[in-house]
Amino acid sequence: MTRWCLVLSALVLLTCFTVMADDDDRVMGVYEGGFDDSGANLALRAQVVGEGKFQFRAVLFVGQSGQAEERVEIKGKGKDGVASFNGDSRVNALGGQVAISGDIRDQVFKGTVKAGRKTLGFTLRRVFPEPPTRGMAPPEGAIVLYNGGDPVTNWVRVPEAWCAEEDGSMAVCGSSLMTRQALGSGTYHVEFMTPYMPTERYQGRGNSGVYILGRYEIQVLDSFGTPPAWDLCGGIYKQAVPLVDAVLPPLQWQTYDITFTAPQFDEKGNKTANARITVVHNGKVIHDNLELTGPTPGGLGDNEVSEAPLMLQDHGNRVKYRNIWYVPAK
Repeated sequence: MTRWCLVLSALVLLTCFTVMADDDDRVMGVYEGGFDDSGANLALRAQVVGEGKFQFRAVLFVGQSGQAEERVEIKGKGKDGVASFNGDSRVNALGGQVAISGDIRDQVFKGTVKAGRKTLGFTLRRVFPEPPTRGMAPPEGAIVLYNGGDPVTNWVRVPEAWCAEEDGSMAVCGSSLMTRQALGSGTYHVEFMTPYMPTERYQGRGNSGVYILGRYEIQVLDSFGTPPAWDLCGGIYKQAVPLVDAVLPPLQWQTYDITFTAPQFDEKGNKTANARITVVHNGKVIHDNLELTGPTPGGLGDNEVSEAPLMLQDHGNRVKYRNIWYVPAK
C-alpha cells in the first residue's frame, strides 16, 4: 500500500513518498535523530523491534565523538501506530545509571533520558534506509536470473512449488528454488525481503538462505535489532559472524552483493584452494575475502565443486526475492 508521510525537519516541511506493506505497524523500524540539547555532545539512534501483537523492544545506541556506541534496550507496549517505552539501564557516556522513557506516535519517537539531576530530551524519526545497490540494473555481461514474472524460466523447484508475487518478486513458499544453470566464480546480486513475524523468535522469524553453488549459505533471517551472529542474517552458517550489523527491518528490501571465488582442484580432483567470499549487505562489507573451509549445512551436498546452481532456501517462511543476477568472473 502506498502512503504519504510528512517528516518535520528543523527548517522545512519535507514530503517523502514511502512504500509500506499493509501489515507494517508504523512502529517497528529504524529511527534517527538525536538529543534535543546539542550541548550533550552525544549521538543517538534506535532500532525498534516488534516482539508480539502489542509488544516492542527499542534498542538505543548512544555514542560520543571518537568512541564506540553503547547499546541499551527498553521494552514497550502499544497498538495502532502508537507505543510507549520505559526502562532503566547503565550508560557510561551519561555517567552511569539512567532512566529512559518515550513514546512513538506518527512514526516519531520522543522521550527523555534522566541521568542523575540532568534530563535530556530526544527526538528520533522513522527512516527507510536505501541500500546503494537496491534496484540496480544488471551490468553488461550479467546473466539475469530473475527480474519478475514466472520463475520457471530460470529456476527449478526443490521439490514442490514456487510463488510469483504481484509486486514482481518471487517467494519461497514450500520449496527451495534452484537455478537451472550451473554458476561459479563471479559476482552475485540478490535482493530479499523478510516477512514481519513479531510473535515468532530466532529461526522461526523470516528464515531463508542464499546458497552459492548450492553449498555455501549466507543466512537470510529477520534478526533486526540483534547483534550479528553466524546463525543470524548475514552470517555464514557455522563459519563466520558478520563484521558489522547491516540488517534492515522486515518488510524492507535488502541487498546482498557477493563476490565469490570457487574452490580450486587439480587434475585428479584434489582440492588445492578453498572457496573465498566477500559479502556486501545493504552497502556494508560484512565478510571480506573470507576463506570458506567447506560447505555449510542444508545445501545440495557436502562435496565441493567449482560450478553448481544458486539455491534460495525454503525454511518454512515466505521470504521474497527479486532482481537476481550474476556476472561471471573473467
